[in-house]
Amino acid sequence: MNTQNAALEFKSATLYALRAVLHSDDTETIIESLNQRMADAGSFFAGESVVIDASGLETAPAWDELLEAFSGHQLPVIGIVASGEVAQSALEHGLANVELSNATQKTTTAPKAAVEVAEPVEKPTPVPKANTAAAEPAKNTAPVAALAPTPAGSPTMVIEGPLRSGQRVYARDADLVVMGVVSQGAEVIADGNIHVYGPLRGKAMAGARGDAQARIFTTSLDAELVAVAGVYRVIDSALPSTLGKKPAMVFLKDQALRLEPLGD
Repeated sequence: MNTQNAALEFKSATLYALRAVLHSDDTETIIESLNQRMADAGSFFAGESVVIDASGLETAPAWDELLEAFSGHQLPVIGIVASGEVAQSALEHGLANVELSNATQKTTTAPKAAVEVAEPVEKPTPVPKANTAAAEPAKNTAPVAALAPTPAGSPTMVIEGPLRSGQRVYARDADLVVMGVVSQGAEVIADGNIHVYGPLRGKAMAGARGDAQARIFTTSLDAELVAVAGVYRVIDSALPSTLGKKPAMVFLKDQALRLEPLGD
């Protein structure tokens, strides 16, 4: 028997990726839609792998231009869902066909555009709660102020104090509690639930790795954007008086994002 260590080893793995659904084969239109959606979402999706779903197209877009556009938003494309000539064209540009039989089907709350980017392909294998991550400030910004220590094994990250514009906190495999305001331009992200005990004026994304049961709670809803499991809503107009700057929660129901006031 060969007892030498192998230079290569194969092991099973799960994959989490965004599913970008193309509704048009016009490359320019797709890129414009992608740019707009990423402008809305900020850095929420940055660094996530992407599977392009072109199953509804009969003709292929310009793959080189499209891949460059996704790369420019820090969205590496790892595969494609397509058939016939579209699949063959993608293969010639180095894109592998992938199966989405286990995909979680979700759609954005925005009207259909040339490209939808809000669908997890597959949820990753759960990581034990003992491996709770630390906060991750946005690049080129001041570090997050007043971080409370998170004990080993705790499923919750607690931020004591306000988050200023440009700051970004990610609670990996944990809930996130912010004891203060989340200012406009700040971002809070959690794989679990998000609780903001203060005005939520920035962007908040719960269930970042596909947990559709996650929720966002705040004592004052005044957000720029809210999202659960990749389904997001840009809040660019005044909310109803029962919601705006009032205690509220955000959650998914029937694959749609709901914003509701908290009970008295």
